Amino acid sequence: MLSGNEIELRPIEKADLTSLNKWKNNEDVYKFLGGGYQPISLDQQEKWLDSLIDLTGNNKRFMISVNGKAVGMVGLYGINWIHRTCEIGAYIGEQECRKKGYASQACSLLEEYARDYLNIRKINLKVVSDNICGLAMWKKLGYKTIGIQKEERYIKGKYCDLTLMEKFL
Repeated sequence: MLSGNEIELRPIEKADLTSLNKWKNNEDVYKFLGGGYQPISLDQQEKWLDSLIDLTGNNKRFMISVNGKAVGMVGLYGINWIHRTCEIGAYIGEQECRKKGYASQACSLLEEYARDYLNIRKINLKVVSDNICGLAMWKKLGYKTIGIQKEERYIKGKYCDLTLMEKFL
């Protein structure tokens, strides 16, 4: 476990399937995420769960937990072990837990882990430019804008820009 003041990051478990499926099927949670909003059945998500649980590869995903309750997920993706870089992503799935700083705390904890234990030197991310809360969080965490990909994601009937950001650890 990675512990902060208000949150813990813990490995994903099979018991998290119901929460993960509820969040995956919530448009407000998934519309700005890389995979987009694509509802799936519990059975289909169960097949995908093993890849989420596996921490041995180039992705490291963790549940964000508050007082023992899973409220979201955070992860490092596409870790390049030669260049020591990766991408980061996070979301809070529980509506009542949003805008409380849990995602920021989770990302800070994960950055420390990436630097201190995985020897990651730089983290990249892509955030939908219309995601005002997301942009504000990443800027607050010290990520710098390095570019824009025009009309990169199709969300709710329109093409949206992506803001590319990075942070050296």
